[in-house]
Amino acid sequence: MENWSVDQVCNWLRQKNLGELVPKFREEEVNGAALLALNDRMVQQLVKKIGHQAVLMDLINKYRQQKTGLESLTYCCETASSKSPEVISGASDRRMLNYSGPVEQKKYLCSTENEEGLIDHRVLKQKKNLKSFFARYKTLQWTSSYALPDFPYDVKCILTEKKCPDHSMRIRIIEFLQADMTKYLEGSLYPNSQQYNIVVNALLQAYPFLDEDGNGFLLWKRALKDRFKYVRRPIEDDEQVLRNKCKFGHRRGQSRKSSFAENKPDDIQMQVEEQPVRLEGSVMDAHIQWLKQEYMKTQRNWKEVDNRMNVTIEIRRKMISDKAPLKDILRLFPFLRCPYQIFREFQLLTQMDIYKKTVEILEIYSENIISLYVVRNNPINIMLQENLKWHTEEEILKYMKMTAACLLLPDVFGDDASLFAAVNDEVKAVTPVLEVKNPFNVNSCEFALYIENEMLAQLDDCTMALAALLAAFHVFDIPCPKRIQRTLNFLQSLVFEVRSP
Repeated sequence: MENWSVDQVCNWLRQKNLGELVPKFREEEVNGAALLALNDRMVQQLVKKIGHQAVLMDLINKYRQQKTGLESLTYCCETASSKSPEVISGASDRRMLNYSGPVEQKKYLCSTENEEGLIDHRVLKQKKNLKSFFARYKTLQWTSSYALPDFPYDVKCILTEKKCPDHSMRIRIIEFLQADMTKYLEGSLYPNSQQYNIVVNALLQAYPFLDEDGNGFLLWKRALKDRFKYVRRPIEDDEQVLRNKCKFGHRRGQSRKSSFAENKPDDIQMQVEEQPVRLEGSVMDAHIQWLKQEYMKTQRNWKEVDNRMNVTIEIRRKMISDKAPLKDILRLFPFLRCPYQIFREFQLLTQMDIYKKTVEILEIYSENIISLYVVRNNPINIMLQENLKWHTEEEILKYMKMTAACLLLPDVFGDDASLFAAVNDEVKAVTPVLEVKNPFNVNSCEFALYIENEMLAQLDDCTMALAALLAAFHVFDIPCPKRIQRTLNFLQSLVFEVRSP
């Protein structure tokens, strides 16, 4: 491969079903030597789809491993041949098994057949367990040798100053950790729980101030797991995956492809023309088109997204004030589905940090709310008390109490809880409402914000969920239902620091 020309590299890409990458590789004149010299950052610049990035790096790494294994095997054979037969039969066998790769070990074990064609039963047993042994050894080697990635300059500056990062900076840190884990896992997007724990522990040991008084581990781990879930979704829309689905009879792939095609950048201009509000000037159209294209990517330029959302805020607020359908607004401005952008829009309108305020509210009032007599026999409080028995970690106990306090608020004020959150139930309200599943299960809890019976955004925890619910009423100018008015008035009075009757 080191001696391949650019044309040979392009032919190899086509054979590996990576034909989409050929034009870019030709433009950059990537020959065989350059191909083997690619690192993760170069691959991210060359290849846009993360599915293709993972496949390409996996193929390159496999070639490197095979080459290293062959060189090691040759070296071991040469050194062993100069020694006595007694040494070769003992130490040399073990060394060849240790230094050669799985493919070479399998060949070596097969070569232990004696002259009469009979194979030792110990060799057969070793061959049978070889694959599982190396899989376990590889996992242990990953966990024992993990090191944090080299963060970008702006992230380094924040971490060096020991400042607690804001929401956008947290997202950038999580994105780099996810990309680095994918590299260590050789393209796999399915880490196990132990690997999540090791990465988060490495982050908090290097930067203890990110622990946030003992609450950081759970939040960073949840954010990292959600990032992998988010990245895994677009891969299902990859053309090769869809062809395989159709080939093996999975018709769901076709429907996903058709729904994905509806949102392609080619159709953006047509969708913009159907909006009830006419956009003024080609500059505004270009901003909206860029936002829609950027939303489809897995690696996003969040700084540019913020700038363009600032530029388009007037047309967005005009559509909302004119009561344009929510679907039309989200089609033009899909980043409003991201909790970060909802919080940012709220801050542009009110000059208030809704997420920070919500954290303060739940930390101050959670103990008082769950101890009130009116909610003592509430199913949520009963569920909380049962789950508290199984945990002793302070951060988990605090997280559970804050979750319970959030869900019990409507019952404290005598409001309709179904208009606030649907806990392990179907969402029925049209106004902004939370969907909560397994609220006290640390590993499987899910939070989502629904508007008009459709999911707007997935959320990390109860704090983000409550903040997104409050912000949605303001950002989308939705009237507050009377049956939940007292609860929302109480929360808004604390957010805006005003006294409410």
